Amino acid sequence: MSHFDDIPRHKESGSSLIEMLTVVVIISILMATATPNILGFWRQNQVNAALDKLHGAIKEAQRQAIRQGRLCRINIDTTNNQLTGNPSNCLFSDRQINENIVIRTNLSGTPPNISFSHKGSTTKSGTIVISSTMTNRQKCFVISLGIGIMRTGNYTGSSTGSVSREGCQSN
Repeated sequence: MSHFDDIPRHKESGSSLIEMLTVVVIISILMATATPNILGFWRQNQVNAALDKLHGAIKEAQRQAIRQGRLCRINIDTTNNQLTGNPSNCLFSDRQINENIVIRTNLSGTPPNISFSHKGSTTKSGTIVISSTMTNRQKCFVISLGIGIMRTGNYTGSSTGSVSREGCQSN
């Protein structure tokens, strides 16, 4: 028997360098795999949020026209991504759409607009397409002539150029 057998041994605590490197490699692989999915989800969510903001503002302008008993118009500034009411009290507040969002429409006017009568009807029909510069997802909004029936969906048409209601597939 040696003298070393009599010395109490202390269990080493902590992790070895190899264990630490293994954990770092596994975390790196998980992050490299998950990051594109998370970014894609976030970008698609921006498109959905922009469509919700647009749809909400248009419905608000229609409700205000009925409530106030007069013509209300919503202007859709496709250059600055801004939604404004005319007169100003047709919207409780102007809406600003994220700068990474692209708005295209076949509505007439400078800026393109939708007007609602005191009965909530409109004299225009048109399609608005919302897309992002960072994803290929396109959402659409269609308003019909007359009583102003609205619908939203996924836009299957071209991501550039003119838009049409035929490219808007309801959810």
